[in-house]
Amino acid sequence: MHHDERYTPYIEMTGLLPFVQLVSRSTPNLNAAAVTALIDRWRPETHSFHLRTGEMTVTLQDVSMITALPIEGKPLCMSIDSEGWRQQMEALIGMSPQKPEVEDGGKKDRVPAGATFTWIAANFAHCPEDADDEVIQRYARVYMWYVISRTIFADGTGKNAPWMWLKALTVFDNKFSWGSAALAYLYRQLDDACRRTTKDGGVGGCMLLLSVWSWERLPVGRPKSSQWNTWNDHGNPVRQPTWAYKWDLVSEVASEVNLLYKQYTNEMDSLTPEQVRWFQS
Repeated sequence: MHHDERYTPYIEMTGLLPFVQLVSRSTPNLNAAAVTALIDRWRPETHSFHLRTGEMTVTLQDVSMITALPIEGKPLCMSIDSEGWRQQMEALIGMSPQKPEVEDGGKKDRVPAGATFTWIAANFAHCPEDADDEVIQRYARVYMWYVISRTIFADGTGKNAPWMWLKALTVFDNKFSWGSAALAYLYRQLDDACRRTTKDGGVGGCMLLLSVWSWERLPVGRPKSSQWNTWNDHGNPVRQPTWAYKWDLVSEVASEVNLLYKQYTNEMDSLTPEQVRWFQS
């Protein structure tokens, strides 16, 4: 999805501008083996990682410093009721995905309320050059929906953008605490992921937040930061880089994932207090 500078005033109204500035440039590749080894040590009872050296967890301070998402404001509480979501979506962005066709006698599958990322990209990738303000707002809203559904509220499948996150963007200046919602969502995803036993189980939530948090505190799976791309803040102090910019470009992980997972598991089991960077709140 193309980031158009005409979206900026509306993104700034939501409080998402610093985060969008961060992820619209590029994000470091996810080290799946290191993340998996870390998630193995998550305990839902305490919402923390149980390590040999003690307990650690991601906090709101981490969210603010790494993602710059606002941690003050209204709670982001959205109803999961999807009754009439297609009509509401059409009123908000002008269209909605077509209903799947069902052949005679066929079974109608349940369709998630929302749209696939491919549908969004096919219809809203580029805002017309001669678009009026109303159309620009519509494209900006869809762009933010796409971004937060793939980053903050990723569900592990990488296929769909849920309707409720678009609904949250109905009013731009709602002053939501996006950072609090991101942290709560990450906790829930970690709770689910650490209980899974199947090989195809995934994890959602803001993996950029979790990865940078881990790299800052633990040596396990920590890449080498090689260089930094030029950061253009467009003269706006709100668009200054976050702590994640320290890991703008990192070294690639080339080894086989299963071997790395075993290596990282052994490293987690042998951590010493001197290797861990503690930041007590």
